[in-house]
Parts: sequence; structure tokens; C-alpha cells
Amino acid sequence: MSGSEIFSIIPGLLGAIGVLVLTYYGSRWYVKRYPGGPGSLTGTNNIKVVERLVVSKTGSIIIIDVQGIQYMVGISEQNIQIMKQLDEPILYPQKAEITKESFLGVLKTFTQKENHNEKT
Repeated sequence: MSGSEIFSIIPGLLGAIGVLVLTYYGSRWYVKRYPGGPGSLTGTNNIKVVERLVVSKTGSIIIIDVQGIQYMVGISEQNIQIMKQLDEPILYPQKAEITKESFLGVLKTFTQKENHNEKT
């Protein structure tokens, strides 16, 4: 490959890298702007899907939380029906916040196991 051939490839390469960077930042912007976007099962602040059980090819039973009141809902292609309002709410896990300390704890545990395996 001569020098002129290499220089002719550079603009295309820079263009491809630019498209990748713009796609990355565009998708980050979209997720921040629409947290309960299309296809999201988590919902917004007022409505949350607590649990979902697929019972057939087209049917599911879900438990939803609407501002603290939970309902069992049956869903199929033809029908959506509230089956029951739950008397006692089912607790669902909140998103765990990942911190620097938790990562360091996991890393220390992993390295301690590796050091123990090397000694034996």
C-alpha cells in the first residue's frame, strides 16, 4: 500500500467513527429523555410492572403497581382484564445503586479468591 492509498482511506474511517460516536451519544440522550420508552416493562413513577408470568404463547399475568395499589391483570391478544386488586402488596426490588465502594468490594473478594487458588 502506498502513502496516497492510506490517505484516501482516512476520510472514510473518520466518517465511520463519527457516525458511531453520534449514535452512542444520541442513544444516551434518548434513554435519558424517555426513561419509560417504547418496550419498557418498568413503567414510569406512577405505574410499575412488579412481576410478569407468561402462561401461554399470547397470554400473560402481570402484577402492576399504580401509585401504591397493586392489581393482578390478565393479558392476551384479544383482552386485558383486571383479575383482582391485591390486599397485601408484593414487594419488588428497587434498582441497586452501583457505587465505587461496592465495585471495590467485589474486586477485593475476587482477588482474594484468586490469591487463595494460586496458593493451593
